[in-house]
Amino acid sequence: MGEVLVVDVLVDIVGYHTARVLLPVLSVGRIRAANWTSEIPGGWTGWYKDDDRRLVFTPPMAGWIGVFMWLLALVAIIVATGR
Repeated sequence: MGEVLVVDVLVDIVGYHTARVLLPVLSVGRIRAANWTSEIPGGWTGWYKDDDRRLVFTPPMAGWIGVFMWLLALVAIIVATGR
């Protein structure tokens, strides 16, 4: 039970907010995360295109992308320091 809560917190809060901030910055505004309260379904892929043809990730998918960004940063730090 406790492990599930930790994963939910990481993905839902930390991952989502990381993706919400970094996706538009890294993609120069072409990719973004949907609002937390968005009701627009993303289908099985977890994304959709808005009226401006920007790629918009649903909140659950954005959360996983944010966690993946943190994992990539951790790997980069480990490789850079040689530990």
